[in-house]
Amino acid sequence: MIDSRPTVPLSGVAAVATVAAARETSPATPRLRLGTRGSALAVAQSSTVADALRALGAEVELITVRTLGDDRPPDTTWGEGAFVGALEAGLLDGTIDLAVHSAKDVPTTEHPRLAIVAYPERADPRDAIVGREPGTTLAGLPHGARVGTDSPRRSAFLRAIRPDLRLHPLHGNVDTRLRRLDEGATDALVLAVAGLTRLGRADRIGEILPAEACPPAPGQGALAIQCRADDAAARAVIALLDDPATRAAVEAEREFLRATGGGCRAPIGALASVEGDALILRGATAGTTEPEVAEGRRPVIAWGEVRGPVADRLALAADLATRLTAELAGAERASTQPRVLVTRASGQADTLATALRTQGLEPELIPTIEIRAADADTDLDAAVGRAAGATWIAVTSGNAVGPVLDAAARLGVDLSGPRWAAVGTSTKTALEARGVEVSFVPTTADAAALAAELPIERGETVFLPRTDIADWRLVAALESRGASVDAAVAYRTIEGPESSREALRALFAAGGPEAIVFASASAVRGLAVLLGRAHLDVARRIVACCIGQPTAAAARTVGFDLVLVAPEAGPDALAHLVRTALPARAGDAASSARPEDPT
Repeated sequence: MIDSRPTVPLSGVAAVATVAAARETSPATPRLRLGTRGSALAVAQSSTVADALRALGAEVELITVRTLGDDRPPDTTWGEGAFVGALEAGLLDGTIDLAVHSAKDVPTTEHPRLAIVAYPERADPRDAIVGREPGTTLAGLPHGARVGTDSPRRSAFLRAIRPDLRLHPLHGNVDTRLRRLDEGATDALVLAVAGLTRLGRADRIGEILPAEACPPAPGQGALAIQCRADDAAARAVIALLDDPATRAAVEAEREFLRATGGGCRAPIGALASVEGDALILRGATAGTTEPEVAEGRRPVIAWGEVRGPVADRLALAADLATRLTAELAGAERASTQPRVLVTRASGQADTLATALRTQGLEPELIPTIEIRAADADTDLDAAVGRAAGATWIAVTSGNAVGPVLDAAARLGVDLSGPRWAAVGTSTKTALEARGVEVSFVPTTADAAALAAELPIERGETVFLPRTDIADWRLVAALESRGASVDAAVAYRTIEGPESSREALRALFAAGGPEAIVFASASAVRGLAVLLGRAHLDVARRIVACCIGQPTAAAARTVGFDLVLVAPEAGPDALAHLVRTALPARAGDAASSARPEDPT
């Protein structure tokens, strides 16, 4: 049975007493290099763990590692993993043997070669109000008081209670923020109780905020001890510090965070507790919290609770995330102009955005793929050299136009001899903009039509520049007609670029779009990569407007309920499809205007 009594981190005499009992059964203990950030809080936390390991007989050396979070300018925000990446890199390259993280800072996706082996007993996970005067409380702050915090979560839940407060970023470690508070940079701070306690600054706490009003960050107050997954000696001794109740609670909270699609910067709170063999998880997720959007008004927040067997904690957490995400999306869906998520790569959606605005729609440009040109002096250069003698150059995406023509110019290759084919009007326009005369465009803008309709004779050569993730069906279809195909990677497609994750999460937390536009199958897969389970479930119920049947097929594979295909690949046709699809989605009489979808 798991003990769920309130706990504190291992420290001092209590730590020695706790681990001494386990020492007799401990395996041979190694010499361990413990990586730590240099901040006072990080050193305090790491020293606590080091003392506990020494009590087990291990030799422990503390090694200071600078992280991205340490090196950021003092007035900038930090991203997910800012305090973790450098320590993980040290583990992977063997510079250190273990690292101690604040569990709330650890990204929900862990490197496969690393493992969190222990979550020691947890400190108080709640937040606290800290003022210049002792006894400062949230209710006692004057109207319009300035409250410093760089946490979107704290901003959201405080604004839900006191929308009059002027929340503003205030960065730095705990000592820096306390000093700036005392200097008058703000009227109050919101800080973690655990951090203040570990630094011996609990005397600065004015009020501990109840978790029912301001739920803590998933994992707050807990430490996560990480090492290489294959380091059996280190794992054996570190595992003795693991507290089962803390592990169960933190794993449930982190799964809730992961399932919502949020990172450690998301306005999401969760706190789990263990009672006997049961786990109780309370969670909340907030809508848009950016100051310029939310100043002076309460954000929409979805709250919920779930309980069940400890063994089912991950499924319980995922189910709660799904439910709360759907509730939040429904609460915030009202919008003066329907929002349309455009997933095209950066820099490729401007024309479509204009067409959507002409239709009275508001485009949200969040790329779910990233396009990168192939490196110079690669196989593409050799293929471009051979292409001068080809019969056809068949271009299946406008993304290939620049890399091919740039390589030809760099190498001095004349590509005026072959005839050029474009898969659709957009690709044709991109080629013509570079001075290329296009001889052929298939009747339908997809690779299957290009393969079937391209006017080739047996023995003729087709140069096919394409992405690195393209399948071989087009090549096989052309070769079945007797063509010799020279395929080369002209550009690389990155599905699910990490830079888009937070923007997507914010969009869905604020109610989500009314429609999603996909121009490629890779964009569909990229969205699925970026969205957590809960937000992906919401997305599947949104109409997907696609260019081409292959893209539509990918949307159906991901699980979209309603998939429509534009009759043409151009931006005007696609924008019109979206406009006519939205009333149909709502059951409006205009549904008769919806284009036919053969599926």
